[in-house]
Amino acid sequence: MTPTFVNELWILLDGLSRSLLISAIGILMGLALGLVFGAVRYFRIPVVSQLIGVYVNLFRCTPLLVQVVMLYFALPDLGIKFSPFATSWLALGLWGAAYHTEIFRAGFGAVNPNEVVAARALGMSASRSFLDITLPLGTRASIPAATTMAITQFRSSSFMIAVGYQELTYVANRMVADTFKVFQVFGIAALAYLIVSNVIAVASRSLEKRVAVPGLGVAK
Repeated sequence: MTPTFVNELWILLDGLSRSLLISAIGILMGLALGLVFGAVRYFRIPVVSQLIGVYVNLFRCTPLLVQVVMLYFALPDLGIKFSPFATSWLALGLWGAAYHTEIFRAGFGAVNPNEVVAARALGMSASRSFLDITLPLGTRASIPAATTMAITQFRSSSFMIAVGYQELTYVANRMVADTFKVFQVFGIAALAYLIVSNVIAVASRSLEKRVAVPGLGVAK
């Protein structure tokens, strides 16, 4: 490998590390909010559930790029200003949370109602039966869909090029402008996205098997 190639590779790896950082924050934020909002939607708590439904509909039915632009370029008109870094993880987190909300709500709803009825018959309160029965079983059932969304959030970190955050796609684009090595540079970038996405998928698969409930089964 030539010194120039090694230098370019390190620059791309630096961009990848920034992509991983905003993705990690955004994914954790999306999962946390999605879990809470999903539970509220599952219980259909008046008013709050409807407000969350409006939020979910708004963020799922508008493009992520539009949301990023609104956060970075429109909110300053209202006196609210975020840095490119803050805009990046916040946009990924809010956008991801809308999808994770419905993922967890569906997961909780997929729990066999007989399990809940049995828990209530044993004297458990509604909140206790949710914490001990619905939450763990519903969360396990949500792992595949939540993983898909997490991978989508990571790949969508490339949209942050719009606000000048120096993530992988931004760095690759600048490098192509300087070197004109389109195939090599974006080929490496694509490979990086592929590897990280597969690492997330494999880790998720391992977690799914680890927390599998005997009798419910996990696809082989």
